[in-house]
Amino acid sequence: MKNGVGTIDFKVCGLKAKYFFPFFLIVMLSTYGGFLPTVKIYSNDAGTYMAVSFIGTVAFLMAVGGIFFWLGNTIPIVNNYLGGACLLPLFGASLMNYLGLIPETLQNGAKVLMKGGFQDMYIAMLLIGSVLVMNRKVLLGATARYLPAIIGSQVFALGTRLIGGSLTSFGAVEGLFHVGAPCMSGGSAGAMTTLPALYSAISGEDMTGLAGQFLCYASIANVLAVLLAATGSAVTAKIPGMNGGSNILISQNAETVREEEKRPGTSSDYARLGGGIFLSLCIYLLGDILGKLPVTGHIAGLAWAIIIAIIVKCSGIIPDEVSDNCVYSMNFALKALLPMLIAGIGICSLNITDLTKFFSPAVFLVILLGVLGAFIGAMLFGRLAGLYPYEAGVTAGLCCCNIGGSGDIAVLTAANRMNLLAFASISTRIGGALMVVWIGLLYPLFH
Repeated sequence: MKNGVGTIDFKVCGLKAKYFFPFFLIVMLSTYGGFLPTVKIYSNDAGTYMAVSFIGTVAFLMAVGGIFFWLGNTIPIVNNYLGGACLLPLFGASLMNYLGLIPETLQNGAKVLMKGGFQDMYIAMLLIGSVLVMNRKVLLGATARYLPAIIGSQVFALGTRLIGGSLTSFGAVEGLFHVGAPCMSGGSAGAMTTLPALYSAISGEDMTGLAGQFLCYASIANVLAVLLAATGSAVTAKIPGMNGGSNILISQNAETVREEEKRPGTSSDYARLGGGIFLSLCIYLLGDILGKLPVTGHIAGLAWAIIIAIIVKCSGIIPDEVSDNCVYSMNFALKALLPMLIAGIGICSLNITDLTKFFSPAVFLVILLGVLGAFIGAMLFGRLAGLYPYEAGVTAGLCCCNIGGSGDIAVLTAANRMNLLAFASISTRIGGALMVVWIGLLYPLFH
């Protein structure tokens, strides 16, 4: 990224190089000199262990994630076609962990931070804000037209996985159910728990041991989805009518666009930022409550949070001047927290050893065809339903082919479409559940 002739525009954590690197050295000295503050964690499963406190963990993730994020945005080709801003923090942090460059206490600190709800807080701010920032008419129109894109995506994905299995040593049935299906079963939880339990119940054999293998396949699909999102953005931007430039609804008129552009992206009143964070977390909590009640518990809490946010926006129960606070919290999450979040995901959720253990050219072909099928199917059916093909392909297609919430963030970051997180979350939850239904119906027919 150039700034003038022969100069590089370096800015990480909002700091230029001459300010950033002295503080970066402090983080590295603390990390590798054994000075990071630690706390004792008590766990029923793992017993007692030491973990770096939030101060050290957050500082390390911000420093390392910020560097990788900047490199991914700066390196030619990698930045525009390979989703570098997302892939480099993801793989860079994971590779550091694999090479033993992250002390065990810091690994534990990252796990405590990520598993302890930081990722959920990020998703809450991003998700609620992405709904409340939308125009009411656009939100209603896009939601009504979105389900056909999901169904079309899944039909194409099932077909291409059958073809992929037929072209490889797996065979059509094995390729579909044991390689392709884990990639669209609702994220890592679906791949590790839902599918093995479903197959065990249908076949009468214990298939829970396939959890690690299925998670590996979902992780490979996640990487391919990120790459397709990045390359697709650059390619479709050159084709008229294929790319909505972050707008998902084709009929969104110029007046609506101008109305959304008038809304400021931030506010000098930091109390409004705090209000946006509070409102986002409360809507998330209300969704979580509904997801645990006997009558409403068959729908996941995150899905309820989306529904509540849509009701709030479309009904006008909360005035725009109040709900706009969530836009500020969304932008805060995007601009300040994203690099460290992706680095944390790389340390805690991406295991390079597992990726190589189950990887083979045949596996790659089946998964690639499945992800391509999901992408193309969503684009075609989305266009027929009145959605921009690329936006529909990314959200209804590629966001069905990842490891869940963190995968949605990775794909949308690569696509530069984070404002569409609500639709991506619908794909992951509802689309994942629908795919499990498809597999449950088809499995007995092929066995």
